[in-house]
Amino acid sequence: MQIKNLIINIILIFCFSVPLWAQSDEVHFSPSGGIFAEAFPVTMTCDNPDLTIRYTLNGNSPSATSARYQEPLMLDKQLESRSNIYKIPISPKNEFYLPRSVTKGIVIRAAAFDRQGNRVTPVVTQSYFIGSLDCDLHGLPVISICADSLSLFAYDTGIMVPGKFCDPKDPEGTGNYAQHGREWERAVNVEFYADGNCGFNQLAGLRTHGGIRARRAQQKGLKLYARQEYGKKNFKYRIFEESELEKYKHLVLRPFRNASTPSGVNDWLANRIAFPLNMGTTASRPAVLFLNGEYWGIYFIEEKVDERYLENHYVVDCNNVNIINAWDAAECGSADDFKTLFHWLETADLSDTAQYHQLTKQIDILNIIDYFIFELFSTNWDWPANNARCWQNPKGPWQWVFYDGDCCLDKLKYDVYTMATFTGKYWSTGRASTLFFRKLLESKIFKNQFLLRLEQLNKTRFRYQETKPHLDNILRLLKEEIPMQVQRFNIPQSLTQWEESCRKLDQYLAERGDLFWQQTKDYFHIRNDKILTVVSHTNRTFSRKKHKLTVTVEEYCVTPLEIYDPQGNIIHKQYLFLRQGENKVPINLGKRSGVYVVKVGDNVCEITKISYAIPIIIVLSAVLLSSLLILLIIRRKHLPRRS
Repeated sequence: MQIKNLIINIILIFCFSVPLWAQSDEVHFSPSGGIFAEAFPVTMTCDNPDLTIRYTLNGNSPSATSARYQEPLMLDKQLESRSNIYKIPISPKNEFYLPRSVTKGIVIRAAAFDRQGNRVTPVVTQSYFIGSLDCDLHGLPVISICADSLSLFAYDTGIMVPGKFCDPKDPEGTGNYAQHGREWERAVNVEFYADGNCGFNQLAGLRTHGGIRARRAQQKGLKLYARQEYGKKNFKYRIFEESELEKYKHLVLRPFRNASTPSGVNDWLANRIAFPLNMGTTASRPAVLFLNGEYWGIYFIEEKVDERYLENHYVVDCNNVNIINAWDAAECGSADDFKTLFHWLETADLSDTAQYHQLTKQIDILNIIDYFIFELFSTNWDWPANNARCWQNPKGPWQWVFYDGDCCLDKLKYDVYTMATFTGKYWSTGRASTLFFRKLLESKIFKNQFLLRLEQLNKTRFRYQETKPHLDNILRLLKEEIPMQVQRFNIPQSLTQWEESCRKLDQYLAERGDLFWQQTKDYFHIRNDKILTVVSHTNRTFSRKKHKLTVTVEEYCVTPLEIYDPQGNIIHKQYLFLRQGENKVPINLGKRSGVYVVKVGDNVCEITKISYAIPIIIVLSAVLLSSLLILLIIRRKHLPRRS
């Protein structure tokens, strides 16, 4: 009976408590933040009439002494922040640019307080960007980050300033912004508005991101972390058109100024061109960033290549993957398998077919071929020692991901093969970072696959007709916003400089394919003029008999071999790696009979392949005729003679 009463009491308590739990004391905004053409009044309400709503306009969290909300706020310039944080030196003096003014949005952060001045609700943030108030974003999405100023700009703890950790002897290589790790992550509110003000609005973690160049710059590289402790463990929204994903754990904010050219679009464009290839790439889209309501220029919001990226794009457990950065260090998981492979590769002889096949069981060969080809095509001069990343499921094959293309599509005539095989000491390359490519080039099997794939991509994905639409699209999106970027950071220095840089980028795309193929021909010694003779051992062959050519060359060279069937279709192509003198070359003419054309370089010969069915019929016919003759002879011997 006591147990029954206890159960009834628990049920009653639960039923009466549900309405209390369901009641929310959170401050509600009407309308919510976003991008608008005209100004309007904003209303704030709270379900509990005994609480007082207080708000701030400078990005800081409200306190008991903040302004009290009493009536709807008409959005006008009086509500713009007057903190002017853009004047705070957040980079070395030689890199700091002070604009005359900056564009501002309106940021309202509100919470409810009790009679004793205690905040009893979460801080709610809503940002408004009004075209009629000179805040026109020219059709781009907006990212609005709000944080208490001390967490960003304090001397001891601010993550955006040189601060306490700046060494006067090395001001460009040190600073608070150069610090890493969770202790240098700060709680912020982040809003993302796009596509009719859809997006997300939530608390998250903020850190600086990238190499020291990206961190010390005035327009800094940043990254965002969604965590349960902030309220939501993911950013839930389909951010990127090229991806079906609708949730992200981590996001990177890549600044426009990170690009090696004034065009600002090198990384975005490189990833778009690389997207169809057999390797990982990062989805990205341009947006405008506001920090505590102040304009912070053009950024590209993109995926962060880490274990969560792998979880999103591959069927893997993010807690059980190995990620290697710069051919050496484990960024996630363990580097043991990679180091074992690396040390074996140092002494391996990949001209030995058995050893090459042993390697292909440990790396995804089609993946690494596309990876190397694209890095070479895009003339990434901040690679291979930098910006190289591979991963594996434990004991699975290693795969490579392309990321950080800020230094791609820039130097049209860059000597890519020399840098990709360099064994000396240079900041962006070296013996360790070129080991895989150098060793793979020992294998004729790899070189043949590499050249065939390169030739295919050069005629398809790398064609100007394929790449130019991507460039045209991004330039159309950014052109109207560029003057704002110029005014804020003086990078680029003018719209004219940006347009000239874009013209050079267009020229790069138009000319790179032909130049890349010429560089490839020079490096691999692809020559037709060194072939002296091509001799077929016989003009006829049976279907199962291997045919051989003798190719005589003046000196070592590489040349294509193509086989055409009787209908004129190429049924086989490969590259021959020919030593000086005579070379015996076996070829396979397929299963069908007929006249085949074999082309080696500029030399052509015909071979007629005879089906086994023809000689079999001849043999059977001969046997049958022989049998008949024998029977006739025997019969004649046994016939009675005439008298």
